[in-house]
Amino acid sequence: MLQELQIRKLEHLFRIIDFDHNGLLQKSDFQSIADNVAIFTGIIEDDDHDNLLREEGNMIWGFIQAYFQQPNLQNIDVKQWIEFMENFFFGADDEVLDQNITLIINRLQNVFDKNKDQLISRLEFMSIFVSFRVEVRFANQCFKAMDLNSDGYISTDELVHAAMNFFKSNDPDALGNQLFGELGSSHFQSVKVQY
Repeated sequence: MLQELQIRKLEHLFRIIDFDHNGLLQKSDFQSIADNVAIFTGIIEDDDHDNLLREEGNMIWGFIQAYFQQPNLQNIDVKQWIEFMENFFFGADDEVLDQNITLIINRLQNVFDKNKDQLISRLEFMSIFVSFRVEVRFANQCFKAMDLNSDGYISTDELVHAAMNFFKSNDPDALGNQLFGELGSSHFQSVKVQY
């Protein structure tokens, strides 16, 4: 069962992914993120990498539809998001969660590590924040916290460590808590849509 801080972090992630800030996640939110990432990483419109990002967005939305057993599902709210993450992403045990976190980090690194040296530079890290529209003012602070050996780069191991902290830790001082910026940042205020 998720702890209170883990839920807060997932709510924060929901607000980041809720690209149009309407209080709901939709397939279009994942598409908008893919488009934004493509723009900020210098990927041209019809490049295969750009198409891969869109396909991954479609795949994630497909997982959500399959989890709720609704192939025509149009949107989910934050409670449904947390349910999905707890039962699908976190899975039944730590091994499933560790595999899912490592998969996400490998995909992030594949997109943002432009020179393919298995290291994320400060500039590459800043492009992650800009692409996901996380407030850039938190990027330096987060980068320093994640750069455990202070070599000026974030290695794959350091990135995985931060992501493990973000998703698994219930420690308010865990270094990875700010992986996606300051929790509860006012920049991501979603509007509740009434139907």
